[in-house]
Amino acid sequence: MSRYWFLGVNLLVLLLMLVSPWGVPMREFDGSSYMLNPLGAINPAGLKLPPLNLDWLTPAFGLWVLILIVASGALFLPDERNRARVLYILGGVGLALFALEAILFYQAMDAANQAAVAAGARRPPLRRFSLSLGAYVGLFYALGLLLLARLQLAGGRAFLVRYRGLIVPMVALILAIVIGALVVAVLRPGLGLTGGQGVALREFLAAKLDLVTYTYQILFSPVLSLTGIFSSLSFATPLIFAGVAVAFGFKAGLFNIGGPGQITLGAVAAMLVGVYVPGPAWVVLPLAIIATMAGGALWAGIAGWLKARFGANEVINTIMLNYIAASVLLFLIASNTYKFFGRTVTLPFKAPGFEGRSAEIQPGARLPQIIDLLVPGGHFSWALPLAVLAGIGVYVGLRRLELGRRLLGATGAVIVGYLLGALIPGFAVKVSSDLNSILLNGSFLLAVVALLFYNFFLFRTSSGYELRATGLAPKAAEYAGVNLNRKIILAMLISGALAGLVATHYVLGGGVDGTYRLKQSLPTDAGFFGIAIALMGQSTPLGIFLASALFGVLLSGATTLNVQLGISRDLVTVLQALIIMFIAVGGLLPRYFTDPLRAAQIETEDRARQDEGAAKAAKVVGD
Repeated sequence: MSRYWFLGVNLLVLLLMLVSPWGVPMREFDGSSYMLNPLGAINPAGLKLPPLNLDWLTPAFGLWVLILIVASGALFLPDERNRARVLYILGGVGLALFALEAILFYQAMDAANQAAVAAGARRPPLRRFSLSLGAYVGLFYALGLLLLARLQLAGGRAFLVRYRGLIVPMVALILAIVIGALVVAVLRPGLGLTGGQGVALREFLAAKLDLVTYTYQILFSPVLSLTGIFSSLSFATPLIFAGVAVAFGFKAGLFNIGGPGQITLGAVAAMLVGVYVPGPAWVVLPLAIIATMAGGALWAGIAGWLKARFGANEVINTIMLNYIAASVLLFLIASNTYKFFGRTVTLPFKAPGFEGRSAEIQPGARLPQIIDLLVPGGHFSWALPLAVLAGIGVYVGLRRLELGRRLLGATGAVIVGYLLGALIPGFAVKVSSDLNSILLNGSFLLAVVALLFYNFFLFRTSSGYELRATGLAPKAAEYAGVNLNRKIILAMLISGALAGLVATHYVLGGGVDGTYRLKQSLPTDAGFFGIAIALMGQSTPLGIFLASALFGVLLSGATTLNVQLGISRDLVTVLQALIIMFIAVGGLLPRYFTDPLRAAQIETEDRARQDEGAAKAAKVVGD
């Protein structure tokens, strides 16, 4: 970073600290708040507070100013190691200072509430208190100093390039959040402000910044509670399937944009098996899951065959197949009777009533809720936790064996762990009604299996290697003996099967509204979200899971945001669109973050510099 750019960043940080609220001791349900600032409290809504001990705020601001001044001068030091050393120290001090601020703030809030209750108050007077933007700016600045310190040392650019798969999505997310904040600040009045006339500039800016901060605090609030985590994972489950499906196509050089149609056909197949195929649960449930895969694979396989046989563009074909799938769904469950050539035909699929829906999935074909697996009958069960721990433990313990044996051993450990866990006595657990209402079901476990399959097939098998070679260099792969047409069809079949598994969440798991039916209002837009997930996750298994979890958190928090502040859930859609746009342009980062050849060149150059520096140091020591 240029020294003068860094001085500009420091100036911006100082201005934000001056005008932003650092903490909010009290916030009403509508968002209006009492805001703390080093220059004095800001209280546009006229809220009344009990006595608070906040004498630390002004000294903390003074320390941040000192850190900013020293950091500004550190970049002008001639020696790289000295610059890095100073910046590392300042970054560590900044993190410690933020932690101290958080401790003192929350201690002050708890002390005031306890004193009020002891004095006879019916309830604690301070509600929804939290740190705010001014304090968070210090946290992010300290983290930035640590990163900047690493960049001062030899191999700094190579360090960034090595983790470009993480850095590009993170920068895209940050840019999307900044623009989303501007949208919120422009379109909505500041919290607690009753009008634009007679409002001081400082009060106006603080209220706007508080609005933006509180908006994102609500959006990310699900990570702070078990109910929120379950809700986020419920939203994330179909996104994982969709993201894996799109990423699988990407790896084979294909753009599968037909997720909605493949989800629809998977849901139709799940309904046909789950409603009309008799048998015990251990037979019907696996058949219903396989049916979702078969339905999605069939619909994607059509587009794959057309591309392999006629060279037809898979993007156009999958989009057109989406409309056909939607029409098939309407034909099956929108009505019971149709006329063909003067004859009336009655279909058995639509349930009685005006709503377009199928009959209920039989109990044996339903996926259990995760909470029922963890706490069956109000008693905690060790079965699922022990199965997961046993599988992970055996897989890690057998790391010296070949992958196939490791997977086989881990699978056996999962089964044994589940059976043993079911025999261990549990203990009574009181599950809240809010947690019971979350529709996180067994399809989440299937989504994790889908991620493991994606990683295993593409990166651990010869067929997966051939698929990736087909996507990277089709002519070279064909010259090496790969049958391109077969790989195209295979890739689309597997991609469609993964997309079809979304139906396990919506139909077999009751993920729409808790009812186990195929409905006309099937939320197939998860198929389009999969594009954003695959792009943000850089088509890696861990990246896809983290991107899905992030969007799940945002979708869960958006519901609360709409209730409390009246901000539409479309803000999440805006953020998703911005993330895709910024990832498409490489997060506006230098080209070596997106060009693999240029990235390899940067790593080679930095490695050569490190070797040269080590040689000089050795020579000095020798002399």
